[in-house]
Amino acid sequence: MSSAVVAASAVATAPNATVTASASPSSAAVASASARPVVVTRSARPTPREWCEAPVALLGFQGEDEGSEIEACKMATVREWSLLWCPVSGRRSGGKDLGNYDRALPAGGSIANAAEVAAGTRGAAQDAVIVSLRPGTRAKPTFTYRPQNHPEWLRDESFTLELASNAASLDERTFGGGAWPSATPRDSADCARFDAPTDAPAVSASNNPSGSPSAPSSVAPTDESKPLADIDGLAAPPTDEAWAASKEAMVSGSDALGCKTKTIDAWFWMRCEGKMKATQIEIEKGRHETQTKASVDGAVVSLVTPYVEGTELRAKITSDLGERFLLLRWGKGKRPLQIGSFVDAR
Repeated sequence: MSSAVVAASAVATAPNATVTASASPSSAAVASASARPVVVTRSARPTPREWCEAPVALLGFQGEDEGSEIEACKMATVREWSLLWCPVSGRRSGGKDLGNYDRALPAGGSIANAAEVAAGTRGAAQDAVIVSLRPGTRAKPTFTYRPQNHPEWLRDESFTLELASNAASLDERTFGGGAWPSATPRDSADCARFDAPTDAPAVSASNNPSGSPSAPSSVAPTDESKPLADIDGLAAPPTDEAWAASKEAMVSGSDALGCKTKTIDAWFWMRCEGKMKATQIEIEKGRHETQTKASVDGAVVSLVTPYVEGTELRAKITSDLGERFLLLRWGKGKRPLQIGSFVDAR
């Protein structure tokens, strides 16, 4: 209660008192409040390259827990815009398995387009939510999972992003009712690839009946498919027995396709069977001349290839589920915890 209201109340209740004070705020107080500077400006939606270059905050525990590697949900922020996504295989610290990823629900935000997902998540998620914070915004994006044993159930991870209607700057934004999470810069040396392509192959009228110039092509750029030289001094790949004895690597989306993925030293190994009927695997990018070996035998997909610093491989798997793309990437620096992902589009 304001001091003016308290004073007016006290005068009004006193015996034989004459009320001379107004309960309304003074014109000076109103002018002072309205003069509060508001510097929350609106900017254009970030480009895919900006999302790629944005620092990222972890929205939960990430690391090893009870013998399993856990990947956290994440958020990238550019000015007043935030991009949020969650891993395809959901787990929480303490071993709670959320199950298979279902989809994102924007709830105050909007679903990111394919280019934004690819650039912002670096291929680590199948969808994402974008929130634009303006005074009065309250968004609660939710990411849903279905337990493997009870697909009729839903579990979720949700996050609340708010900016008060009278906020004077983005410094007043809150996350989950508390402080905005701190973010860590990412290696952005390769982000230029998310600029609008100028040398993409033209889409012919035969595979683009609508005539729209933005219709996607299912053909990978030919320059990417050129084989790379073999890596000098690389030891022979591990034996089948060695692969069988090693633990799985973190590749998001692998469980949903029935794929096992492993690494030993400088080698990556994959085998997919049981959940899709594959007919072809094509290494579209990052194939080494003789060291990369990929095949489909009886609907079982196999892949062995070097995995070293600088690796950027894309493989297209065609099956009864349609086309899926395996992305393997190791930029400059320390080997990443999550080495790859399966996505629905390049």
